[in-house]
Amino acid sequence: MKHVALLLHLYQPPTQDPDVLRRIDGECYAPLAEMLLDTGASVTLNINYSLTTQLASLRPSTLETLSKARGWELCTSGAFHPILPLVPAGETERQIRLNTEGNAAHLPGREVRGVFPPEMAWDPSLAGLLSGMGLSWAAADDIPWVHSGREAPWGWIPVDNGLSVILRSNFWSNRIAFHESEGGVTAARIVEGMRRWTGDSDAYLLIALDGETFGHHRRGGIERFLRPFVEGLDRIEGARLSTISEIVSLFPLREASVPAGSWSTTPADLERGLPWPLWDDPSNADHMALRSLRDMVLAWARRCTGTGVAALADRMLYSCPFWWATPGRYDAVQVRRGVGAMLEAAMAAHSETGDRKTMDRVLDAAGAVPSMHRRG
Repeated sequence: MKHVALLLHLYQPPTQDPDVLRRIDGECYAPLAEMLLDTGASVTLNINYSLTTQLASLRPSTLETLSKARGWELCTSGAFHPILPLVPAGETERQIRLNTEGNAAHLPGREVRGVFPPEMAWDPSLAGLLSGMGLSWAAADDIPWVHSGREAPWGWIPVDNGLSVILRSNFWSNRIAFHESEGGVTAARIVEGMRRWTGDSDAYLLIALDGETFGHHRRGGIERFLRPFVEGLDRIEGARLSTISEIVSLFPLREASVPAGSWSTTPADLERGLPWPLWDDPSNADHMALRSLRDMVLAWARRCTGTGVAALADRMLYSCPFWWATPGRYDAVQVRRGVGAMLEAAMAAHSETGDRKTMDRVLDAAGAVPSMHRRG
């Protein structure tokens, strides 16, 4: 049997404009929920709590439809989409618990077995922490693995410190995201490619991409691609759409460490020793200044006792300001929004503690972020 898993990552930053959120819901989230209700497709969904809480406020009907749908599985993540290898271990654990518990309040009755690290930003140090939280699997990209000189596994799954780490097909995921337009045809191509690669053996393939690809970035993508894709897979003899948890339960595990990287990391990045270059590039002055500011505010906020300060600190860890500070996608306004979220947490800490000296240091650090002085 050829098993294909489809993981859709659904996320909006906590700073998203409500009107934009409503538009994306109408284009993507609501139609996706209806498709899952109608088809019962065995899709794996990651919904960051940052999005869940906005849908609960602005579009609760979408969550209600998702709750009624059967067949799909829910995995967890960092609630506000932090890059897990770049925050303290305690914050990683806190973000995952916030995400799991927050989603359970709106999507009850879903057993959560696995984790989608935001941006698939993986580091081997995460394995023991995630396994210790009771999670059985995590998803990572196959480029760092292949770059290390090994063939991407298809008949077994790497396991590290008790955590299965299933690898995403970078080739097929990006081909679907940017090139393929006919879902049924693509399903047939994937299965045929798996047969050429793996012969008659049981095999699996993980496709993972932003859920917003369908309907929002690619208009009509749910009806023209996603529905024909999931329905087409189950019509192909000897193939089926499976959840990640199903695949992990079916295939043998083998001790192996998955190298650090993300689903955006290239071989050239790895050659330069940069596993997460869109969020942590030492040559990027914005990255370094943002990280210094974030760490300063986070340490101050965690010394406070108020729940309001803690909640703002959780929220400010979202990864988008770092991403927008990267050449090729640079947007100073989005970077400044991230600085604003950090300053909001700092002001709450100041209100609780009255610590003017630390507030002055924070303001100096915010002023040192280059994007605070740029246009565009």
